[in-house]
Amino acid sequence: MTNFQIECFLNVAKYLNFTEAANHLFIAQSSLSRNISNLESELGIKLFSRTKKYVRLTPGGAVLYQEFSRLMELAKAAVLKAHKAGLGQEGEIRLGVIETQRSENFLPAALNALRDKHPNINFHLLRGNFKELRKALMNDQIDIALTMDFDLLEYPKEQTVYQQFFQSQPKCVISKSHPLSHKDEIHLEELKTEPMIAISPEISQGAYNNIINLCEVYGFTPVSISYSNSIQDTLLMVESGLGFSVLDENCISSANEAICSIPVHRSDPLMLVAVWKKENFNPVIPLFVNLLISEEESEPFELSAPPPSSL
Repeated sequence: MTNFQIECFLNVAKYLNFTEAANHLFIAQSSLSRNISNLESELGIKLFSRTKKYVRLTPGGAVLYQEFSRLMELAKAAVLKAHKAGLGQEGEIRLGVIETQRSENFLPAALNALRDKHPNINFHLLRGNFKELRKALMNDQIDIALTMDFDLLEYPKEQTVYQQFFQSQPKCVISKSHPLSHKDEIHLEELKTEPMIAISPEISQGAYNNIINLCEVYGFTPVSISYSNSIQDTLLMVESGLGFSVLDENCISSANEAICSIPVHRSDPLMLVAVWKKENFNPVIPLFVNLLISEEESEPFELSAPPPSSL
């Protein structure tokens, strides 16, 4: 059975006239009759009852016409849906966000703009620590990981692409009861004799390196280091008076009255990045990333174009 035979059958069933069906298909009536005959032989049933006065569908032909018509409509709908998905008009985007990240400064605006332009695109959000986001991305559980630039060290550069999109400031996190909690700015060397809390290198070598390097810039090595598996655990340890830490300001909840987050004197800003796999050609990715980044800072791009940055 060929697609053309099905098309011949559907046209004869529609017009119940071989001449009209042949004209519609731009073929000779003899060719049309031959295709119908071959189809009937292959299926082993008579599809039409024909006399000199009329052409009618047999009971088997009527069932086949109904089912083939339904399948053709499904096929047309599938092609249309695929076309819209290819243009990014339909589909989904799965985002991974750092567990405690307060994303109101960048994520809602991008998602609202995406929904306004393409209301048929769905989005899903997954929160996790640095390691969980990397695993989810590489296992194709998310399309984009929104993470910190220092964690790029852990992503396989031959498989991933990234785009910077938001700048934030590191802040020193200490307990509310700490003697320095009243300060507007902290010189990190003021804490050189105190224990420090850092994300475990097993969770993010980049996060660990970042805080150690910052201490070295201020001329000291922490007297002791306690490790945590997540930012949430880090905040809990600080709240419990186990030490200080330095975190991205967007990962610190202002609702937690038991801790203080204070700007670090002369610290370099941190950068948030969107990371995705090179082989992921989801057309929604460039739509979302172009809405996420500032047009003043970055040029829009397409997945078919050279990536903005490779790890």
